[in-house]
Amino acid sequence: MAPDTETRITAVQNENATLWSLPETLREFVETGDQEMVTEILTLFQDDSAERLQLLNQSLSEGNRDAVRKQAHALKGASSQVGAQQMSELCREMEVRANGAPQSDLLDLAWRICDCYDRTCRVIFENRG
Repeated sequence: MAPDTETRITAVQNENATLWSLPETLREFVETGDQEMVTEILTLFQDDSAERLQLLNQSLSEGNRDAVRKQAHALKGASSQVGAQQMSELCREMEVRANGAPQSDLLDLAWRICDCYDRTCRVIFENRG
């Protein structure tokens, strides 16, 4: 393999690891042969987060900062529980800044959270199969 290709592969692997890694609590299910439980939990995360992201964006468009903060808080917790640390950090930032940041900053942050969610779901899907 060419050095440039190897470097790119390593960079993608590192980025994927920062997006998502199976936490110890879920790894225990895998080790005891309950992969189905892990798959169910990850699917619930993906479905619930997609709905919450829609609510977050709706709340932003309505100017309802309290609802923005609440959705960001819920997304932060769910992301953290499944090992999506980068998404959890972005949601933490949204939660903290929801009441005082300019609307344009919150919209940019919401875009970053949605993008991180999409990339995280791809990594989860690639590693489940």
